[in-house]
Amino acid sequence: MIDNVEHILVVNDPDHACNQGSIIKLQNGELMLGYNQERGKVHTDSGQSCFIKSTDQGKSWNPDTNKVVWHHTEYQGNWDCAFAQVSDGTILMHSRVCSFIAPSSLKGGADQVIGGPPPGRSERLKRQTGYSLLKSKDDGETWHGPIPVNTAPMADSGLSHYIVGGSGAGHIIELDDGGLLMPLHGSETREFIAQGGENIRIFVLRSDDGGENWEYWATVAHDASNILQFAEPGMAKLSSGRLVCLIRAMARPGRFDNMWFVFSDDDGASWSRPERTGLWGYPPDVMQLQDGRVLAVYGYRREPWGVHGCLSEDGMTWLAENEFEIKRGGQADPSVRQYWHIGYPSVTQCDDGTIITAYHEYSQAEPPVQNMWVTRFTL
Repeated sequence: MIDNVEHILVVNDPDHACNQGSIIKLQNGELMLGYNQERGKVHTDSGQSCFIKSTDQGKSWNPDTNKVVWHHTEYQGNWDCAFAQVSDGTILMHSRVCSFIAPSSLKGGADQVIGGPPPGRSERLKRQTGYSLLKSKDDGETWHGPIPVNTAPMADSGLSHYIVGGSGAGHIIELDDGGLLMPLHGSETREFIAQGGENIRIFVLRSDDGGENWEYWATVAHDASNILQFAEPGMAKLSSGRLVCLIRAMARPGRFDNMWFVFSDDDGASWSRPERTGLWGYPPDVMQLQDGRVLAVYGYRREPWGVHGCLSEDGMTWLAENEFEIKRGGQADPSVRQYWHIGYPSVTQCDDGTIITAYHEYSQAEPPVQNMWVTRFTL
């Protein structure tokens, strides 16, 4: 099913973990791969959004094109960047925003800090404080923003990274009428589910002014029983106008489930009842290929590890018998913190039909550091 396979190392930074990519083909034929560059060697979701380009359909990646879209500061970071290019050529990047706060600014007697950080915590705590969007009208040379994204009534800050978020596969979708949809996951409450908060759902925001303003548009998938958690949607618009979406799912208290599926025939205003697929893995990215078939790619975080794909003839039926392996391995030794954190694939297709899947895996260095790869293949 998969031919002409070529694995290419794109970003290998020994001092910074690089992860959770978002790849798109630009209208000028270039490939743009966005990714998170962490502040150090460990994956902490607190770094900065970057990109690198290829002008030869992913065979090579020019380090001179490697740029930071939104620099982190001592007090703020951004991560989970997702890229899209709309019909007028504007590139849109949206990402989560976090701020850093001291565990306590209150002083006790003799200038002693009251309390101090919890055991095992660093002196500065990370807290998600919003969601933002940046724009480029010159293929990524310059960027406008950040523009704060209104996620109300969903909570846009909190202690949990599941409050409002997505992944690099959560590309903004342009509708036929020019409207934009931003697929995200989150909850109405800032508290953890164990603290009485609501379980996370998939939802979409909509903008009708090119991304300057956003409003809540619809719930895509939600389990009112608060047992199933739906997160990190992979959504695509088919040539028919139908929207299809594969969803990462987890059942409390902690079992990773198969992916679930929903679709919409009214520009995302309403969605089908979620149905469980035969595919295990997470999170997904979905796109319709030039021949009309629909491809999903997703991480596979158990033996034999790696990145998998699945083909659907119509984007509606997802069968395990149509699954295939794109890349095997990539995990670190179990003694490494987050040794299982690989994948987060994103996919695009070149004009000649070649498919490019981007993902992260661990290096062979000591200690191992996440780096960005692409795999080129045909079907």
